[in-house]
Amino acid sequence: MTNGKANRFKWRAFISITTGLSFIAMSITGVILFVVPPGRIANWTGWTIFGLTKDQWQGLHLWFSLVFMLAAVLHIYLNWRPLVNYFKNKVSKTFALRAEWVSSLLLCVVIGIGTLAGLRPFSSLLAWNEQIKHSWDKTERRAPVPHAELMTLAELVGHVGDIDVETMIANLKAKGIDVESPQIVVGELAEAHDMTPRQLYDIAVGEAHSGRGRGRGGQGGGGSGQRGEREYRSGQGIGRLTLQEYCAEAELSLDAAIAKLQEAGFKATGQMTIRQIADVAGVHPSEVRRLLE
Repeated sequence: MTNGKANRFKWRAFISITTGLSFIAMSITGVILFVVPPGRIANWTGWTIFGLTKDQWQGLHLWFSLVFMLAAVLHIYLNWRPLVNYFKNKVSKTFALRAEWVSSLLLCVVIGIGTLAGLRPFSSLLAWNEQIKHSWDKTERRAPVPHAELMTLAELVGHVGDIDVETMIANLKAKGIDVESPQIVVGELAEAHDMTPRQLYDIAVGEAHSGRGRGRGGQGGGGSGQRGEREYRSGQGIGRLTLQEYCAEAELSLDAAIAKLQEAGFKATGQMTIRQIADVAGVHPSEVRRLLE
């Protein structure tokens, strides 16, 4: 009989340990998610930490948070009597608000109000979080358009510049990447060939400068075709060029280009990329190029 009781599954111990372990896991995943890059960068570049993607870390955080919440509720249920005793006066054993409970409540209220009101040091933590996330947002890590990995090749080509979808497909096939249809999603095609969407994109547009591609720029006059080829050197589209680089390759006067853009209401300097100029004005980079040409 004694051995049977000793070997009996102890639910109280199980719930307590589960609460502790899920809290540790939830905390670790929470710290990871505090420093991850925005989805538009993480998904495009194939960002991972400890071999896990942002979506996987989010999935773990969600599930461990759910387990912790359920385990905490059961933990409170199993320890309800000791918990209630914290509300009782030690001498009279009657209900009374004790200093520990009042202090805990006040702490939570202060944190809540301070965060919503944007007061320091609560706002400083949020600002630090934004600073960390924005530190990942480098020009070389950006997609030609946010969440381009969710687009089809046919949709993506409209945001790229002087290249058509047939050229993209031809460039991909030249590297052994078979494309069944222009309607295939970029992210799915990249995953099927064990590469990041960014790597796939670089291949798709990287051949346009070699003379084999048929970019839209090559369909017009010779000067326009040469510019279309130069814009995709190393897979870089027009949006990633600085205004100074674009003017040099297009043989335009930088001062005249800045004056023209400012006259049209754009904020522009020679060191700003075409995409940055367009983002500030809330337009597509092709609109900036249209004005310059």
